Amino acid sequence: MLYNRWVRLFPLLLVALHSLATVFSCSAAGPVSVLGSATAPVPNSVPLRRDGDFAPAIPGPEVWDALAFRPATSILAGTEVVKVILDRSDGSLYFLQSERWPVHYYFARRFLSRPGDPVGDERAFNRREYHTPERRFILGTVSRYPGEVWAFELYAGDELDIEETARAFAQIRQAVFFGDRLRYRPVPSAHEQDPRTRVLMPVIESHDLFGRITYQPLELGEAFGYLRILPTAQDFDPTRLRPFDIVVLGSLPEDIPVVSGVITDELQAPLGHINVLCHNRKTPNMALRGASKRPEVVALEGQLVRLRVDAQGYTLSLASQKDAEHSWEQRRPKTPQTPRRDDAEVGLPALAQLTLEDIPRVGAKAAQLGLVTRLAQGRFRVPRGFALPMAAYARFLAAHGLDRRIQDMLADPTFQQDASVRAQQLAALREVMEKAEVPNDILQPLRARIKELLPPGKVRLRSSTNAEDLPGFNGAGLYRSARVDPDDPVDVARGLRKVWSSVWLAGAHEERTWYRIDSSTVGMAILVQESIDDDVINGVAITENPFSQGQPGYFVNAQVSGGSVTGARGNEIPEQLLIYTFEDGQGVERLSNSSLNGGKPLLRPEDIKRLSSALEILHIGFTGDHHGMTGRAVDVEFLFAGPARDVVIVQARPYQVEWTRERRWLDDQGRVLAPRAR
Repeated sequence: MLYNRWVRLFPLLLVALHSLATVFSCSAAGPVSVLGSATAPVPNSVPLRRDGDFAPAIPGPEVWDALAFRPATSILAGTEVVKVILDRSDGSLYFLQSERWPVHYYFARRFLSRPGDPVGDERAFNRREYHTPERRFILGTVSRYPGEVWAFELYAGDELDIEETARAFAQIRQAVFFGDRLRYRPVPSAHEQDPRTRVLMPVIESHDLFGRITYQPLELGEAFGYLRILPTAQDFDPTRLRPFDIVVLGSLPEDIPVVSGVITDELQAPLGHINVLCHNRKTPNMALRGASKRPEVVALEGQLVRLRVDAQGYTLSLASQKDAEHSWEQRRPKTPQTPRRDDAEVGLPALAQLTLEDIPRVGAKAAQLGLVTRLAQGRFRVPRGFALPMAAYARFLAAHGLDRRIQDMLADPTFQQDASVRAQQLAALREVMEKAEVPNDILQPLRARIKELLPPGKVRLRSSTNAEDLPGFNGAGLYRSARVDPDDPVDVARGLRKVWSSVWLAGAHEERTWYRIDSSTVGMAILVQESIDDDVINGVAITENPFSQGQPGYFVNAQVSGGSVTGARGNEIPEQLLIYTFEDGQGVERLSNSSLNGGKPLLRPEDIKRLSSALEILHIGFTGDHHGMTGRAVDVEFLFAGPARDVVIVQARPYQVEWTRERRWLDDQGRVLAPRAR
């Protein structure tokens, strides 16, 4: 089984242990013990100092503090957890020292095997103890969320029936000092949907927990920069932001240039455009409610600071110039890249004809959707489409002498050295491009191909460049697309000019320059697609679990039609799901409900099943990784469309997940395990 195997051994202070020993002089729920005594280990196991391993009850805050752990894999920051095992064979309760024993199986294997009833190997244990009524153990977690909210939880894929869960909840409630405040968080889908859950137990919903948070870590890491506070949207001027600024944003912008770090007043959609940009750039990013008005933040405005974004907290403090300059030097790539571009005439190839080898001719978006089309094989929908290659862009530029103008502009030392000059010249270039006539030998064949391959109705012209998805440079969101009426040649020409000219948006050029991408060979092909206008849900998925390498799964953000995941603003929270893909079966954990759906679940169980199937096909097709633990993932944009709620994949691109050490797959001695080929 592919569970997170981190077990860090550490001694509890002996003074603390002795002071707690009298607490456990008797217990109806388990053996008489002091904190740490445990039953005999399995035969041939290595002797281990056992003081501090577990307690049979939590009668006060001191015991909770001795047992609790703040794992970096928690979905919500500020969460403390204590793992708990209920042994159904004798009714014993074990509240585990959860930094030492973060995985139930390792504790059970070490201490709870007995003659005639061995715990067994991990695969058999997980299959039996999570999925069969013959299980010996009930395996759960007691969590303390910010705001002194206490909850008992099961694993998302646990198939324990609701009556047995209620009995376990009642026993645990009697064994803890906060029993009157303990709630059940229904993580398994069957419990979430069963009306008996809320009759048998007091419940706390996942979306209620998410609504309480004040700190949201999104992209972890450390940054140095000058703190800039922009409290309102009117204050946001991207041309004035520099790569060595740490910005505090009172409201979420649609886009953001390269900066050193980001703090927002508003919660963010984890797979929204701003955080995807931060992830691709490795820019630390966090939300902190009211950050732009907090005295401790305002006091540092304009000063050189260090920002550290961690899974469970953050630090913002003054920094030295030496440390900052070292950090800035490390961030920028050392080696320039020159994108490959091929202006050969290749016609107007349909998506099914394209492979990844065609990226220099048709751009990354079109070529990657060609791979998606071949992978689909009727198992999910892909909008019909074809590519308008780089050759058309090159002919358009040459027809108006813009190719020479671009090369002269890029070679101009003043353009290279002065950001204001760059902004002016790029704006002037785009203005000319957006007014220039599109040659008929481009426009007429394009409209004929649209009529041949696409259904009647609106058409989307989507940017597809050779300057995206390069090593170390994702380029997501830098360019523009357009929706056009194919029966109106003037409108089609307008859309073509809008997409072609977006190569030279100031933000796109500045980001390429920062990452040492040679703009002289950048080209714009266009993905021409049918417009899907009957969608009911739109969303984004990452085919790895970004919170924990050892718990493989898909992270999904979804929103109602008319709302947005990628462009979510103003605390517009999507539905967030973790779809676990363990070998012994899937489980779905709902982290939040859509803020635009009245607090109700958005994706139905059958939706999740079909989406999961599509994500598995795409993940394996793009990465070759069957177990989802390498970090090689796919960023997928999807829709549910029509009365049948068909899964429609509108984009897929490579995505790299990089886990901090605390989120890596570790063995039971705390050692990092490299993902193994299988």
